[in-house]
Amino acid sequence: MAAVLFSACTEESLMPDDGMKGEVTISLSSTDETNALPCLKSENPAPETDDLPDIDGFEVEIYNSAGIRLYRDTYANTVGKLIPLNAGEYRLLAQTGDSTGIGFDAVWYAADEQFTVHGQTVEEISATARMSKVKVAVRYGPGLQAEYAQYHSRVRLDGSASKYLKFEKDETRAAYFPAGNLSYEFYAIVDGEWKYFPADPVECSPNDFITFKVELDTGAGSLNVVTVHLDEQMNVTEQKQVIPAAAAPKDPPVIVLSGFDEGKSYSFVEADGEPLAQADIVAEGGIKSCVLGISSEYLAGRGVPESIDLASAGLDAGIVETLRAAGIRWPREMSGARLANIDFTRSAEVLKYDKDAVPFSGTFTLTVTDGLDRTVTETFSVTNREPGVLSFSPVEGNAFARRFRGLTAGISDGNPEALALQYRTGGDAWTTVCPQSVSEGTAVYGDITGLVPSTEYQVRVIYNGNEDFATEPVTLVTEAAAQVANAGFEDWTTSKFTVSLWFWQSVDIDWYHPWKDADDAWWDVNSRASIPSSSSVNDVMTLKAFPTVTYSTDNKFDGSCSAQIATINVGQTNTSVGITGDSHPGELFIGKADDTGGHDSEGHEFNSRPSEFVFRYQYSPYGSEKFYAEITIKDADGNVIASSVKTDGAGTSSGKWEECRLPLTYRDIPRKAASIYISFKSVYGQDYGVNKWVDLEVGGTVQKVHCGSVLRVDELELVYE
Repeated sequence: MAAVLFSACTEESLMPDDGMKGEVTISLSSTDETNALPCLKSENPAPETDDLPDIDGFEVEIYNSAGIRLYRDTYANTVGKLIPLNAGEYRLLAQTGDSTGIGFDAVWYAADEQFTVHGQTVEEISATARMSKVKVAVRYGPGLQAEYAQYHSRVRLDGSASKYLKFEKDETRAAYFPAGNLSYEFYAIVDGEWKYFPADPVECSPNDFITFKVELDTGAGSLNVVTVHLDEQMNVTEQKQVIPAAAAPKDPPVIVLSGFDEGKSYSFVEADGEPLAQADIVAEGGIKSCVLGISSEYLAGRGVPESIDLASAGLDAGIVETLRAAGIRWPREMSGARLANIDFTRSAEVLKYDKDAVPFSGTFTLTVTDGLDRTVTETFSVTNREPGVLSFSPVEGNAFARRFRGLTAGISDGNPEALALQYRTGGDAWTTVCPQSVSEGTAVYGDITGLVPSTEYQVRVIYNGNEDFATEPVTLVTEAAAQVANAGFEDWTTSKFTVSLWFWQSVDIDWYHPWKDADDAWWDVNSRASIPSSSSVNDVMTLKAFPTVTYSTDNKFDGSCSAQIATINVGQTNTSVGITGDSHPGELFIGKADDTGGHDSEGHEFNSRPSEFVFRYQYSPYGSEKFYAEITIKDADGNVIASSVKTDGAGTSSGKWEECRLPLTYRDIPRKAASIYISFKSVYGQDYGVNKWVDLEVGGTVQKVHCGSVLRVDELELVYE
């Protein structure tokens, strides 16, 4: 059977405004063409051809290339209509009937066609609506009809226990199935018992017509099941199955326990994630009844009787809901099925252990009777046991300024994946976090972000959301989002250093300290390395003694000034045109300098753990020199817990400030910070040079010095994420 869809066509421009649109018109007619005719040479005629469906009842839909439906209406409302569409690729779908059902009236016709719309045209589209399911008929031979008084057939889809259709012995109608593997089964009463004869499955496509012809070969004493499968070219394919009449199954139904121990017991902890716990039923004669005997205080308290037939169509809906609420599952349509199961796997998902109530447990006796009145019985027990002991030991070091890190939890008997971490401030509601992963039975949590610095939090773990199994809250206080002192280098103190000259003379040299109060100073400089205690002459003293670290008011990122770190050459015989002295790279660092410019101590007390160090800089290198920057965080024992170093600081464009970001990684999470050390050097490495007699602005005043690379830093920031 087929219905044909096509469109009228004209070349006139319907959308002349932009040239990018066209239109389609759709019309529908019928034809006797088919790709599946029952053309068997048989004394039994094939079923007659069905009438085509009413054309006006077809539902017409148009989809664009993204799968979005643009049009939907009946054919009656579509015929003759101009449907405007943008130029592009489209899909036409026209259908009527039942696409998924199984039955004698479950026919479905459909046409599915891809088409293209071009601008300023009305396109011609054609599609054929075919019977898009598998049409199935059963024909019984005269020898079989004469031999058996009671018989029928079943055609089953894809081996499903519930997706089948029964053909009575006098059934002449054809039925309709979705495409798939169709299995034929013949049932007959032989010597007072129902016998069951199966045939091999047949793979079927849409618009196939299958006729199962069944005849008794009296000469061989066996049944001859002939399956006739017609493909789209209408070629006849035959599949023959010869089944001895004595081959009916003799074994009774079987119950197999999966997930139970040798004592036929299954016990679970809520949320334990057991893969399978069920009683599997195999009943080749079809299930007639499936009686579950129940001895359970828990279920009795909820009104469940001591015995129920799970295969009964009249099973009380309230009882069904109660059993399913306990996680017990079974097929909704069990009667007549050959395969089924009673599944307790979901009990671990839906039941929570209540310390103050009767826990779920029970002894179950399952009795299955098949269609030939053969019976099998199995008894087993199911118990919900109490979860084990929770372990959760957060420490102060897990709390950073804005996040918790390195938290883990465990349970002695249960599923660590169900261990949720919860935190809150004060009496607020708990915020719940699931494990990021589970490693060797331990729940591992990712970083918990978005916390407030210097804030007290309560933290606990809870198993499966069950308040009966939660740890006592532990108090963790987040660290302060602390910054280093004088981070903008706004505070400077100028002092005089007296250089002794010959004949008991002396001269005072200005040098600069990055602090306002020496007693509360964080930073120091190595300027004493380039300021000797004595000099033989006092002419042009900036060539004999000059500090390596100064400050600039003309070049700063923000505020009033920046720190200026330079490589300085000083020497007794230096002149404006000659350099004979030593070059000293400048260094600004957290700590204390000694009288030679070396480090008397490094670092300052600091109890926070930043995630990143950010500073702004200008760098005017001598040649290809690079500057150096370092940040180091240590614990109370002096162990480095995080550090980051920059050794490739390149020059910047004239007058331009750049930003440098140094990330900090903490691998030993519980270790708390006790000190911080930061260092800036004008040059990294051992080789460095200077320019002769150049201008260097210091505090707004230009001075003449022998100077090499100059690094200016400003607006230091410790980032906490």
